[in-house]
Amino acid sequence: MNFTAPDRKHLRQRCPWPVTVAAVTVVLLVLFYAYDTTTFADNSRVIQGYSHIELSSSESRLSDTHHLIPLLYKPFVHPVDASKFVNHDGQTYELTEPPRFTEPLGKKVLILDVDTRPLNGEGGMLNETMQYDSITHQTAGMLNHYLYAMVHGYEYKFIQSPAYTDRHQTWVKVPMIREALKSYDYVVFLDSDAVFPHTHLPVEWLFNYWNIREETLLAMALDPDQPFNKDSRGNTNLNTGFIIAQASPRTTEMLNVWEDCVTDTKFEKCSKWRYEWSHEQAAFSDFMRYEYERGTEVIELACTEANGYPQKADSGCSGEFVRHFWLGKELVADALRDTVSRYMALRLHETFRDYIDVSMVNASNKTLPLHAGERVIV
Repeated sequence: MNFTAPDRKHLRQRCPWPVTVAAVTVVLLVLFYAYDTTTFADNSRVIQGYSHIELSSSESRLSDTHHLIPLLYKPFVHPVDASKFVNHDGQTYELTEPPRFTEPLGKKVLILDVDTRPLNGEGGMLNETMQYDSITHQTAGMLNHYLYAMVHGYEYKFIQSPAYTDRHQTWVKVPMIREALKSYDYVVFLDSDAVFPHTHLPVEWLFNYWNIREETLLAMALDPDQPFNKDSRGNTNLNTGFIIAQASPRTTEMLNVWEDCVTDTKFEKCSKWRYEWSHEQAAFSDFMRYEYERGTEVIELACTEANGYPQKADSGCSGEFVRHFWLGKELVADALRDTVSRYMALRLHETFRDYIDVSMVNASNKTLPLHAGERVIV
């Protein structure tokens, strides 16, 4: 099923963040009943259009966001085994081989966030209340990941990690991914400034498109092809803001060696990357990727597909499937809004069409001024 999104600029102009989020809560309830046609028929809930709704014993489901979100997005979810994907700009991406993944993986996939910071300040993910106009980019990114997991039935975890005392805190993703792989077949890690722009596109399709194989250990995107993004051998660095990890003893071994890299036990001068930018990312690019089979065990994803964002398209990295806002963190909240309002607008229109006989009055055959006693709305 191809998906064409409404113009995002138009939506942002007409749907400020507080209005968008407030509307979602109400409309989700309406769309839940509008979509659950079997329940409608069985319980005769609709009386005289939708002017009266009789709630059943399952009324408590209204508060179950984990149930409502998949229903909202279900009509748009792209088939796992589809041969191609057409984005909202009409660009087509096609598989080059028969799909390896033909069924949803569900809870075998973990969407993972990791952070050492408290994130409990104003607009923070762990704050008990949320002020819509002060949402931080970390919260916006994590909510996008949380939403994406709910849409497709994946597991989601936010690990508030212990902090390192001997290196930069970005290194914590390495042991936390390793720990997560003890419980899940696939771990998809994202930095909090990275988002899934196509909420309806499952990771299984991306696994097929990127040729994630049985022997694949990790996959991550290349950085922009610039001199400052080169490793010691002159090859473009890999970016650890988005990582696909597949569980296996060899993956565990890799992550152990990667974490231990800064001790210089295996790789001389890796200790340079304890605190020097780009930390674990540079260590992987300089040393780790050359220890494993590139193209099969370590897959290098195109920057334009899994890194960057549209405002940096001139760098060769527009973030088609994963957007990483390295220099535009203020744009992450907009990206979250898009992943909510885009689909909401289409479902609202779908609901209007389903009830068009109730919602619309065609008075085009009338003549103005109306005659006394003449009724337009009946």
